[in-house]
Amino acid sequence: MDDPRLPMDNNETEQLMKQIALGCKNWLFAGSVVGGERNAGFLTLVSSALRNDLDVWLYVKDVLDQLLVGSTDYGGLLPWNWAASHPDAIRTYRVEERRDRSAHRAARRANRRPGSHCV
Repeated sequence: MDDPRLPMDNNETEQLMKQIALGCKNWLFAGSVVGGERNAGFLTLVSSALRNDLDVWLYVKDVLDQLLVGSTDYGGLLPWNWAASHPDAIRTYRVEERRDRSAHRAARRANRRPGSHCV
């Protein structure tokens, strides 16, 4: 663990898992196993949109509309491909927030490293 590039924690992963943990009680009432699978698929779609900094409402609405009219271009509906054709739906402020948080974490890690403090 002497490599300073490795993060001291895995908060980002834990935050993603928190979404799933919070929904467990609600998922008990999905109605059936098939209902639970559909719910899981929908939540995966929403989580992917969030991870790609998309406006979730616009993304999900467009994907469902495309599927309803019979589109079979499933690759084009993936969040990273969809974002390329809908740049206005990217939430740029989220990118800036993540960059600021990353810089703040890097500064804190630098201060925790042995020998980084001035004497």
